[in-house]
Amino acid sequence: MEEVRQRFRPDAVVIQCGADSIAYDKLGTHNCTIKGHAESVKIVKSWGLPLLVLGGGGYTIKNVARCWAYETAVCLD
Repeated sequence: MEEVRQRFRPDAVVIQCGADSIAYDKLGTHNCTIKGHAESVKIVKSWGLPLLVLGGGGYTIKNVARCWAYETAVCLD
């Protein structure tokens, strides 16, 4: 992600946080933890650029609720 930031030098970032990559999602095939998933948000947030965080994906409602609650907390420190 750092290489992409350095190459494109964005003025702002939009990140789409699809919860379908969380472990045990009904349709997803990845096995991310919620904390691991939020690391991407933490990294992009650390760049200090204007950031728009969007939800999306996720087919196991408990995963979605927990993921987005945790990532909202990350965004708000």
